[in-house]
Amino acid sequence: MLKIEEHKEPQHNLPCENFINPKRLYLPLSQHTGKPSLVCIKPQDIVEQGQVIATEDGYISSRLHSPKKAKIIGIDDWYHPVLKRAKCIIAEPIEEEERKFTPKSKIDNLDKETLLKIIKDSGIVGMGGAAFPSHVKLNPPKKIETLIVNGCECEPYLASDYRLMVENFDAIFRGIEIVCKIIEPKNVVFSVEENKQEAIKKLHLAVSLKKYNLPNLSLAILKTAYPQGGEKQLIYSLLKREVPSGRLPLDVGCLVHNVGTFFAIYEAVYLDKPLIERVVTFAGDALVSPKNIRLKIGTILRELFDKKILEFKTAPLKIICGGPMMGIALDSLDYPILKGTGGFLFLSKDVLLGTERPCIRCGACVRECPVSLMPTLIDLTSRRELWKESALYGATDCIECGVCNYVCPTNRMLLQSIKRAKLEIPR
Repeated sequence: MLKIEEHKEPQHNLPCENFINPKRLYLPLSQHTGKPSLVCIKPQDIVEQGQVIATEDGYISSRLHSPKKAKIIGIDDWYHPVLKRAKCIIAEPIEEEERKFTPKSKIDNLDKETLLKIIKDSGIVGMGGAAFPSHVKLNPPKKIETLIVNGCECEPYLASDYRLMVENFDAIFRGIEIVCKIIEPKNVVFSVEENKQEAIKKLHLAVSLKKYNLPNLSLAILKTAYPQGGEKQLIYSLLKREVPSGRLPLDVGCLVHNVGTFFAIYEAVYLDKPLIERVVTFAGDALVSPKNIRLKIGTILRELFDKKILEFKTAPLKIICGGPMMGIALDSLDYPILKGTGGFLFLSKDVLLGTERPCIRCGACVRECPVSLMPTLIDLTSRRELWKESALYGATDCIECGVCNYVCPTNRMLLQSIKRAKLEIPR
């Protein structure tokens, strides 16, 4: 793993602001791993805040809810950060007042099946980026020994998870209790990198006071490194267990969830609140000032600038959805916030320095690859469209962390080649 520039300040110390009244919402049906949601409303319908507007399509899929009381304007293709264009529900909020979600005092009477149904019905997905439906992940076919709480947030610039840990500490732990009731692990490990000092103080207190009903709770403070927050890397760092190629964390007795997912599960179970908003970091040297903002899912970037919530100091040369290592470059401000969106970067200079040159066989990408691949050989086979050979070199095991691009002295577009191979290799 690498020690790279973090660029976490001043975002780490900026309390979350709220922007909860967008003038229009753009809600893609593909906001999760699996099949897109199925529309269950029609244009001109009036929908309530939290109402289901698209249902799951099969087991690995997720529901979509209206973030505001709104009128459905249309169902059409719109900008999508991953798919570029995708089917989208377009809604116009008609009421600024927020629905009041009243907390339950106790959930002791809710069994595993009921909790899983609440999580499914609330459209909860992994909030760390992969957006895998949580009701599927929390119903594994094997016994889970260790539940790992992922608070690492190793991607540079991003601070949304950190602010959640600082500002919504108790809610995250209540979410962990819910997950423990579902999967019944023997151990809970809360992992966090050493650069998150305010959260670490609160975590030490939680462990020492034993306030929460968690089995063998321990705190793991890890050296700040990239990509520490990847599931397989985190499991190895904490437990020295290696997840085999083509296998899942559950195959080594582990389940990893991001802190934002635990918070969303808390809101679903305790507040009957579906996943309709999230915290997003906005950073980069092209902004007047970075911010952490709690936003409605479906809010587009352009509205934040139109309303002066964000302002440009200089015209951005690069806009990235996510962080600089794993993020996706965008071509406009018309992209919406999705369930798995942790941040946006606005950079005044291109993050890629220099032009791509031939490989010099230095081996840097091979030495630094966190999953022990040979990116230079996958790149070679991908460019020649030798997909069978790409598969033999392990292209499908790539976690798309971007380390190979970062260390390459000749600016090879290694990750882009590997991504193409992953798309082309027959499943």
